Amino acid sequence: IMHASTIFVFFAATTLLLSSEGNAFAPASPHAASCRSSALTVSGNRESWTFNPLDVNDLSPVDTLFRRGVIPFSVRLFQEQRYEEAVLEFMRKDGCDRATAQRNMDAFFNDPSGWVVKRGRIRDLGEDFGDINAPTGVQKRPVFSVLWAAFVFWFFLSFLPTRVGELGGIQPSIPENGMCKYPVRTVDGLKCRERDAFDEFSMI
Repeated sequence: IMHASTIFVFFAATTLLLSSEGNAFAPASPHAASCRSSALTVSGNRESWTFNPLDVNDLSPVDTLFRRGVIPFSVRLFQEQRYEEAVLEFMRKDGCDRATAQRNMDAFFNDPSGWVVKRGRIRDLGEDFGDINAPTGVQKRPVFSVLWAAFVFWFFLSFLPTRVGELGGIQPSIPENGMCKYPVRTVDGLKCRERDAFDEFSMI
């Protein structure tokens, strides 16, 4: 069930993305808060990817997933050419390093309208929304993040399935008892009176 839900959400997000349109490159002048020369300047080649969520220099799809979620992550996986062209175009227009351009495009694909509004406010009002390359919460608290991840995996993948199994497993009643608006209590639990096999004498 958990895997099916994950797959459904993933493909729903991908479908939503493919059906939306937006212009990621509204005219904007370079701004110090969104474009800067940084030590994070790395190439876009795969050899530089570490796939480590604790590595602030990592520009792999893992970084995209942890910072901006499943929608820009799906773009990187299934529309790689579109994503790369967007990053290179942003670098060309704003004179940014690779990390700044890539994380801006991650933000754009996650929320196109919000990203455009934010860029406009930076350009027109000089607002500072912080460093887009700043470490994530996971990177700021690595020990806590590792412990929390270990607990979550243990709880949902070990403890919970084991406990459910000890209690008899998941046994849905709808296939046997039916589904109705007003079930009645019987010696065998809640039943639907509309069922053909319903025994009136079993009611409590």
